[in-house]
Amino acid sequence: MKFYLKICLLILVISFNNFVFSQISLKSLNEFKPSNGEWVEAETIQLDSLNTQKFSFSSGEGIFVNGENGKAKYLVSKKEYQDVEIHLEFMLPKGSNSGIYIQSRYEIQLFDSWGVTGLTFYDCGGIQQRWDQTKPEAERGYGGFAPRTNASKAPGEWQELDVIFKAAKFNDLGEKVKNARFDKVILNGVVIHENIELSGPTKGALSETEIASAPFRLQGGHGPVAFKNIRVRDLNHIRSSKPNKWIDLFENTNEAGPNYDFIVHGNATKEEANAMFEFTGKKLKAMYKWPKTAAPYGIAVTKKAYKDYDLKFEFKWGERRFEPRLEKIRDAGLLYHCPIGTYAWPPSLEYQIQEGDCGDLWNIMGAHCDVLKNGEIIKIKRRDYSSSKKWSDEEKPGWNKVLLKVRGNSAKYYLNGVLINEIKNATYGGLSLTSGFIALQAEYAEVIYRKIKIKEL
Repeated sequence: MKFYLKICLLILVISFNNFVFSQISLKSLNEFKPSNGEWVEAETIQLDSLNTQKFSFSSGEGIFVNGENGKAKYLVSKKEYQDVEIHLEFMLPKGSNSGIYIQSRYEIQLFDSWGVTGLTFYDCGGIQQRWDQTKPEAERGYGGFAPRTNASKAPGEWQELDVIFKAAKFNDLGEKVKNARFDKVILNGVVIHENIELSGPTKGALSETEIASAPFRLQGGHGPVAFKNIRVRDLNHIRSSKPNKWIDLFENTNEAGPNYDFIVHGNATKEEANAMFEFTGKKLKAMYKWPKTAAPYGIAVTKKAYKDYDLKFEFKWGERRFEPRLEKIRDAGLLYHCPIGTYAWPPSLEYQIQEGDCGDLWNIMGAHCDVLKNGEIIKIKRRDYSSSKKWSDEEKPGWNKVLLKVRGNSAKYYLNGVLINEIKNATYGGLSLTSGFIALQAEYAEVIYRKIKIKEL
């Protein structure tokens, strides 16, 4: 276990027997509305050696820069979004200022806040205040949310922002019935906002009128800024909860479409990606259509974040294995409490599914927990990847039954009816970890998952 690579991703949405291929990595300025040459693409970028308030960069691909002078109009996505998850990486020189406006209306501030104490909504990761031009000058700005803590890096370093946003909801008459909300904002692996409700657009919004769907835009007029590795995941088609009732975790209907995504590592072609996963009936098959000896890895991940539930399924290994694990034991996994869903290997807690090791615990990329055994808390060292062995070997040939019972920041692992691991005190980004997306892995081996059911409590 296991390497984490910062890579571009491909997302696949299945519609019954037909695959619909959708790339969510925005790798070119062509995937944004025309910027009239104000934004440029670069291959490398760094602080100017003579002026740390500016950039020095070389032309190329992969990095978006707001021009030589560090000033450009907004960079606007072509596609419109409702509920959405966005990952991006950004770089600022000393003293610079930018922002991302979700739906062109709700701003998360990007600012050089390195070393700042006494944070406000103006600092990096802050949610900008609202603005009422009709009020007296001293009263025009109101609201706004400072980040929970300062997670900013120094000028000239790449920083990572992950946002999970839920759009405002409207009835058939167009009346707003639910406010927009930032479910989670994560800066450099630290949770800086959770469950922030927005009464309306923030200062600088494209419009004060809220709508169901709109593009996002990146601010380029307040100083030099660079962006890369922008990934977007549509979070619509989430099913309503049915408490205390076993239902299918993955569903795909004509009316609503799939409530899950397939996310695959690397620059796979459409044909290669379509061979990674197959969901038919009640079975999720991984790697059975893969034609090559080497393979990527990937996940089938929910669009919904779950809290307090029982999850059960059965799995069985296939015959084939793939490079780079062609001669190694078969490996897969159940990832839960994933705070982020745009990665092929997201931060998470893992119920290991691997020959001989089924039921091991893995803490992955900042998600962390301890183990409870015989009434005693066993501390696990904090690393990018850390683990704790299962208590007994209950795996058998053929089909095996997995049961995961999640209660807040605790969970119990069962295999074929036997309790084999128990975790406590799950955390991520400085906060207790009590919910997240759920994912099933494909990791260089054929595997079938079936009877995948969840019961929310």
